[in-house]
Amino acid sequence: MIAARKRPQAPLDAVVRRLVVLRILASSLAAFLLAAATHSPARAQVTGDAVYGVTALDVAPSAAAQGVALLRQYRDAALKQPGNMGVTLLQELDWPNRFVIYESWKDQSAYEANEKAPHTVALRDQLKPIAGAPYDRREYQAIAVGPSQPAAGPDTIYMQLHLDVFPPGIEPTLAAAKAVAEAARKGEGNLRYDVVKSVKPPQSHTTFLAAWRDRRAFDAYESSADARRFRDTVGPLLGSPFDDRLYLPIN
Repeated sequence: MIAARKRPQAPLDAVVRRLVVLRILASSLAAFLLAAATHSPARAQVTGDAVYGVTALDVAPSAAAQGVALLRQYRDAALKQPGNMGVTLLQELDWPNRFVIYESWKDQSAYEANEKAPHTVALRDQLKPIAGAPYDRREYQAIAVGPSQPAAGPDTIYMQLHLDVFPPGIEPTLAAAKAVAEAARKGEGNLRYDVVKSVKPPQSHTTFLAAWRDRRAFDAYESSADARRFRDTVGPLLGSPFDDRLYLPIN
């Protein structure tokens, strides 16, 4: 008869060491999962009530640096305003004295409150002495606003396209815009692709704001079959020239 042999118990200090190792592994796993979640592409929290403000402005060529400083002051204040969902500042690639402010608001009341806020009044007043063109600000509603990723790296490039079509061409243009936006977001290097439509009459104005990782990714989009199909569709519907421009983000 074989006698059962008892397994010797592990020393207490070995048990403690094992528990410590398990706790460290658990903490590391939790940190990894948290980091993965933090670096996931951000999705815009878009609702039917969201309002988008698009401002185009020029300053005198010699005042470009001053214009950048004023826009940064506005952005920092607007981001603290209730209902704000983001502010993007852009400087035109070939005309550094031309700028765009693209911002999103929870609803119309939040947008209007910001319009009356001291930082907005101050921006308009401070731009007057250095303005190179009339201050143009318009309200839009979302047509195709999807996932967005932060503009990381020095090579990020933005495209802003403004379309004005004849009234019979509004619906075909919006349908084509939704299609090209969905296709572009799947392209290599795309960071965002938003399409917004004017709220106030005439409702024939549409603005596109898109970003890519670098110029090569943008050029690939421009030459894609989807982009060509979009241009071929909206070309005959336009009431003004096809006006697309490239911009660099202002950090």
